[in-house]
Amino acid sequence: MEEMLETVVCAPRRMEESVSDGLSDSDGYSVEDEQADFGASMQTRKDGDGDVSTCLQVVDLQTLEMDSASSPYSYAFRIDAFARKVSAVDGEFQNLGQGKYLRIDIATSTSDAEATLDPQLAENLVDFYFRELWPMFPVVDKDAVYSQLRTRSPPPPNSLLTAIYLAAASAISKGSANSRAQSVISSPSLSPRSPPTLPPGLVDSLRGTLNAIIAQLSTPILEPRITTIQSIILRCLYDQTLSPGQSAVLISDVVRMGQYILLHRSVPNISARDKALRRHIWWTIFILEVWTSAHSRSSPTIDLGEVDIQLPIETEEVEHQGYTALVALTRILLDILRRVYSPTAKSHEVSTQVARLRGWVNDWYCNLPRELLVSTARSETADFLLSACHSAVLLLYNPFRAENPVRSEIDRSQGIIIDSFGRIGGSSGKFGIIARLIGEMVSVNGI
Repeated sequence: MEEMLETVVCAPRRMEESVSDGLSDSDGYSVEDEQADFGASMQTRKDGDGDVSTCLQVVDLQTLEMDSASSPYSYAFRIDAFARKVSAVDGEFQNLGQGKYLRIDIATSTSDAEATLDPQLAENLVDFYFRELWPMFPVVDKDAVYSQLRTRSPPPPNSLLTAIYLAAASAISKGSANSRAQSVISSPSLSPRSPPTLPPGLVDSLRGTLNAIIAQLSTPILEPRITTIQSIILRCLYDQTLSPGQSAVLISDVVRMGQYILLHRSVPNISARDKALRRHIWWTIFILEVWTSAHSRSSPTIDLGEVDIQLPIETEEVEHQGYTALVALTRILLDILRRVYSPTAKSHEVSTQVARLRGWVNDWYCNLPRELLVSTARSETADFLLSACHSAVLLLYNPFRAENPVRSEIDRSQGIIIDSFGRIGGSSGKFGIIARLIGEMVSVNGI
C-alpha cells in the first residue's frame, strides 16, 4: 500500500507522451471552452447555418423513414423495427416501396402540451443554455436550433425546447438559491451574461410540462427520435428532483434507444455535423450511465467492445474542453468499476489493478490543458474536473479504507472535493447530475 500512495494525483504538471502509453485503451482524451451569445445570433448568426435544413437535428422531424442505414434521422432502422411499429396501437406506416415508409399517426406522436413563456424570457433561457450549459454537454446541434428558432420551418419540437428551458431554469434556480444563502441583497441583471430573473414556480411548471410531453410521446422506445433522446438526456442531467430510481430508469431507456438507432456505431457517408452530433449524444449517454453506476458501485450495462464511434478528440472539440476531459475520465471510471467492483473481479488482483488505474487517473489529470488545471486557471470547470478526479480516487481506495495510510488519503481527497465545490458554489448546477452524484459520494460517511 505504501507504493500505492506515492503519487496520488500529483501536483499538476505536463507529462511526456510516453508516460501515458499505458492508457492505450483509453486514448482520445480531449477538452474545450466558451461560445457566443444567443440574443445576437438570433439575428446575425448565419455563417454557421450552412445546410442545416438537411442536418440530423432538423431532418429528425420528417415523417419519411427508411429501413436501412440511410434513414434520414436514425441511420439504423431495420425492417423488424418497422414491423413492430406497424402493430403499435397509436400509429401506422405506409410502405412506399424502395425501403421507404410514411408515418400515418392515428394520434400525433408529439404532445399538445407546450411551455408558454414570455418571448423575451424564452430567448434568455435559450441564451443561457447555450452559453453556460451547452459547452459541457453539447447534445444539441446549436446552429440548427438557432436556424429553426429564426425561420420556424420547422420550429424545434416542444419536447426539446421545453427540455432546454428546464435545463437553463434549473441551473439558474440553483445558482440563485446559493446566492440568497450568501447574501440577503441580490443585484439585478446588469450584463448580457447575467442569468435572467425567473418568475415563481417556473421550474416546477416546466418540469410538469416536460413530463407530460414525454409521457404522451408515441412509444418512444419503438420510435426513438434524436430529439426524444435529447429531451430525456437533458432531463436526466438537469432535473434535480429525479430520484435515483427514476434517473436509473430514464438512463436505461436512453441507453437502449441510443443503441437501437446505432448511436454507438460509426456510420460512414454522413456529414461532419451529423457525426459530431451523434458522437456528442452517445458519449453523454455514456457519461450518465457510468457515473450513476459509480454512485451505486455497480457495473454499467454499456459494453465498449460493441462501441466503435470515435471518442471526442481535443483538437476537434475547441468549444468543449471540459466535455472531452470528462469523457476521458469516465472511460477510466468504467475500468475502475469493472476491475475493482465487478462481481467477477478477482480479489487477489484488486491491489494491482488499483495501482495501475490510479496511475491512469494521475496521467489524465496531469495531461489536462492548462485552462483546466486549478493551479493555472481558477474556473468552475477546472474545479469540477478536480472534484471528479478525486471522486475516482476515492472509488479506487475505498476497498482499502480500513488501512490507516489509505484512510488519510481518502480524507485528503474528500477535503479537496469539498473545497472544490465550495469554490464552484451555485454554479454546480451547470454540471448537472454529475456534480450531485459526486457530492453524494463524499457526503456523510464518505464513499
